Amino acid sequence: MSDENAAESSSEPLDSPEDLEASSEERASIRAQRLERVGQLRASGVEPYPYRFERSSDIGPVRDEWGTLEAGSETGVIVRLAGRLMLKREQGRLTFGQLRDRTGEIQLFVSAGVLGKESFGEFNQLDRGDWVGVEGEVMSTKKGELSVKVSEWVLLSKALRPLPDKWKGLADVDARYRQRYVDLTVNPDARRVFETRFAAVDAIRSVLRERGYLEVETPILNLQQGGATARPFITHYNALTLDTYLRIALELPLKRLLVGGLDRVFEIGRVFRNEGIDTRHNPEFTMLESYEAFADYSDMMDLVEVLVSSAAIAANGTTKVELGGSSVDLAPPWRRVSMVELIKEVVGVDINPGMELSETRAILDGRGLEWKDSWGPGRCTLEVYDEL
Repeated sequence: MSDENAAESSSEPLDSPEDLEASSEERASIRAQRLERVGQLRASGVEPYPYRFERSSDIGPVRDEWGTLEAGSETGVIVRLAGRLMLKREQGRLTFGQLRDRTGEIQLFVSAGVLGKESFGEFNQLDRGDWVGVEGEVMSTKKGELSVKVSEWVLLSKALRPLPDKWKGLADVDARYRQRYVDLTVNPDARRVFETRFAAVDAIRSVLRERGYLEVETPILNLQQGGATARPFITHYNALTLDTYLRIALELPLKRLLVGGLDRVFEIGRVFRNEGIDTRHNPEFTMLESYEAFADYSDMMDLVEVLVSSAAIAANGTTKVELGGSSVDLAPPWRRVSMVELIKEVVGVDINPGMELSETRAILDGRGLEWKDSWGPGRCTLEVYDEL
């Protein structure tokens, strides 16, 4: 059996210290060992954090071009790639690695016969999580795995802390949100969320610009809160000796721009609300608001349909999405129905803002919903709608 076949047929686990559930003491020990390794590299004249590495391509385009390469083939094409070493498996005179960048992953085929004994031994001292640059030929192993046969490599950044378990990933939800950079490193789903968001926001911007909207930036610090009902963050403006509010909405400055003669404007910006926080609610978040003169709510309905469907196509390639186990098609036109009609249809209650206040309160009482003395018939109607 050849070295390549022996390595590919091995089912031994790729255990290393960082793959195990490590205590804080174990993690500290691993970090100390890696810091010592950094010192050894510098003592030998190797800079563990070089400034630059020239790549010929990202990994994704290499996979796109050669993904169907016949098993056991060599292309003669030399590429220079860089990324994080996610896995490493040593098998005698061969070592296999998994290199990942923003666009994908590719296997590294590292042979002592190609690199030479010294360079091969240094490669085997790399840790999972290290950033490396490689140069080599695009090839396919006998089992059909697209690979780069490494002829040269360089350490680009030495990882000092161990990555989470390679099989379990980052399981702790709190850690995932507090250390998003770690989640991005080990969790493909987290990276897909980012990519989906980028595509959706870009599509929204494109649609609005094509329709003649101007993208603007409005002040984040305001002397008064407005545009929504929410508790603001308060900060102090030292130069003016004034307390100011971080904006809770984008609305008022955008409307002032309409007054100034800019008849179509939009902003995608951060707003801040000093309220609850959990994995689905953040005190600071991104909001889109757009305003158009000489238009009404029906025009805004048309715009929303196009924005949402365009974002879906950009992010998923289709307007059909899975939601709660059902397939939903976001392609226009959408059904248009009033709140009152939806309440009657879904809840089976006839309530509307034109009713007497006592009648709307009685309906809320009958459904076990609480109400406040300050609420009018319209707010009572909204409370029943929220029950949907």
